[in-house]
Amino acid sequence: MGVFALFGVLFTAPQYFQAILGTDAMGSGLRLLPLIGGLAVGASLADRIAARVGPRITVASGFALLAVGLGVGATTSLTRGTGFLSLWTPVVGLGMGFGLATASAAALGALSPERAGVGSAVMQAVNKVGAPFAAAILGSVLNATYQGRLDLTGVPANVADGMRESVFAGVAAAHQLGSAPLLASVRTAFVAGMDGMLWACAAIAVAGMVLALAFLPGRAAAKATPPPEPARLEDEAVARR
Repeated sequence: MGVFALFGVLFTAPQYFQAILGTDAMGSGLRLLPLIGGLAVGASLADRIAARVGPRITVASGFALLAVGLGVGATTSLTRGTGFLSLWTPVVGLGMGFGLATASAAALGALSPERAGVGSAVMQAVNKVGAPFAAAILGSVLNATYQGRLDLTGVPANVADGMRESVFAGVAAAHQLGSAPLLASVRTAFVAGMDGMLWACAAIAVAGMVLALAFLPGRAAAKATPPPEPARLEDEAVARR
């Protein structure tokens, strides 16, 4: 669920950077650095926090931060630019760092050493499932809102069909036709679709928080294994003889 929510940001943010803000591929990558930085910080702190409060609270807190960051991102408008992005994307990364690192450690910690390899493979497979589901479901939310908000009045049918396919085609067509209102309509429709998609991601994060509180273990008391007694060692040695 965490990968599902994060992929929504990674799926739509580059399109927003390039089609709406007008950046190139390099500029788009640079604007994702705050998210990556938050992810790195969260992952590095997760084990220390989990050691104090347990995996349940740590993962739930990570999903809560993720939901807050996505909710703030869902208020994006055409008047908000890079500065606004630098406020909410680090929060998304921080929440993912807390959630993913701790949940992975808790999953592997619940297995015996003999089953750790299989558990790691299953966990990787489950993580991979999040991306295609996110692309299909969240992409449908984005496209449905974008096409529903697009005002194509007076646009030739063949051009309108292309504009409905993607925001890049819409921006290119608006520039080619030299229509500022059409360009504004394309950008406004895409931002509305992105906001709706981020709200969906935030709802997924809230569901992840609830599931973490319900099913993940709390702080477990460490149990030290007592050393074997000398008499017991002698008995075992005699038995082996």
